[in-house]
Amino acid sequence: MAVPEELKRAIELEEDTLLACVHCGLCLPHCPTYSAAGDENDSPRGRLWLMRAVAEGRLDPNDPYTEHIEGCIVCRACETACPSGVRYGHVMGVAREDLRDRGLDTLGPVARFIRWAALKFVLPHQLIVKLVNIPMSLVRRMRPARGWPATLPRFVRVGLEMLPPPPVKRQPVRQVSAATGAPGQGRRVVQFRGCLMDEMFRDVNEATTRILKANGFAVDMPKDQGCCGALHDHAGDLDHTRRLARNNIDALEDGSDTPIIVNAAGCGAILKEYGELLADDPDYAERAERFSARVKDATEFLAGEAIVSGAPIPYKVTFDAPCHLYHAQRVQKAPLEMLRAIPDLDFVPLRDADRCCGSGGIYNLTQPDLSDEVLRAKIDAVAESGAGLVLTANPGCQMQILAGVRMEGLEVEVRHILDLLDESYAAAGLYEK
Repeated sequence: MAVPEELKRAIELEEDTLLACVHCGLCLPHCPTYSAAGDENDSPRGRLWLMRAVAEGRLDPNDPYTEHIEGCIVCRACETACPSGVRYGHVMGVAREDLRDRGLDTLGPVARFIRWAALKFVLPHQLIVKLVNIPMSLVRRMRPARGWPATLPRFVRVGLEMLPPPPVKRQPVRQVSAATGAPGQGRRVVQFRGCLMDEMFRDVNEATTRILKANGFAVDMPKDQGCCGALHDHAGDLDHTRRLARNNIDALEDGSDTPIIVNAAGCGAILKEYGELLADDPDYAERAERFSARVKDATEFLAGEAIVSGAPIPYKVTFDAPCHLYHAQRVQKAPLEMLRAIPDLDFVPLRDADRCCGSGGIYNLTQPDLSDEVLRAKIDAVAESGAGLVLTANPGCQMQILAGVRMEGLEVEVRHILDLLDESYAAAGLYEK
């Protein structure tokens, strides 16, 4: 039986925290797949035991092992709950890389094709992302008023309902000038635009730029930046993740400590981990560490400034915390603090706001049954809140929750948190039109 050296090394690096694990079970109630399946092998400590057994040659990787490893959403809620500080996400990435190296896969042919097409063919190439977005934009506009027919296969219907509505047409903004009392004072920031964010959610990217400029920041957007590699990391394609990381470091590195502002939680999480990802690369290790230290989620950055206030918005809103913002980046209070810039906002807390929605990159497409079960709990909490607008800070979460509320027939909007702040700024007359 071949021993996976990389997995063995990853576990050895975590040896101190793994040995400190007392099997207290604090991670169990926070794990969405354990809650759904009720199987110890689908819990964080169960999966760690399996990985360790494989790394030590005590267990032969087989279909059941592969199913348990692939069944993890990698929401990393267990990391927040763990008193021993086990870095579960890092070990899981290496375990999945080992599965890819061994050619082990329990996904069906459709799911494998989706993963291959997304990771190898589409996301690394911005031109292809742009071309793929053209038919998707048409489908977004074709959605029937009552939603896609229930007669469609469920996975097809879910995929269609995930597509966000076309951006709301607002009066074009001609120019954005720093508002009176803006904190930026001309300080420079770099905006990371990503791949899907710059096409399917370009309105959010543009809103982010306007918000930063209204707060007095000079915004740079280098052209050669690209896909962050988050979805590749999720899937265990770490070689490709490293290639994408090197590209972004080359594109965005400028020898300064200028903040790199990110508005997608999944992107921000992997960008902040480039230092660890490239720790063994002699040409990039130090550069990657410096790069990751510059990365800030947009809410994290803005909440740390005395940002300009907007105008009141007449919505009852709630906020769902993306896993890779709350658990991976540990940015937990900043989004709610940033919302204070909207006066008199009717905000209601969301029950279990830090619980996973089941998106997990493309997990909702490759593991639809488990994803759907996790999503149902989230939609129940949304309905219970009574909010007419759900805010989040990650495109995958936005699409997943949108599909959920549409499938349940709820009259609820789902938007990016920066989109609401942008609307508030526009209502306050902070933009020249």
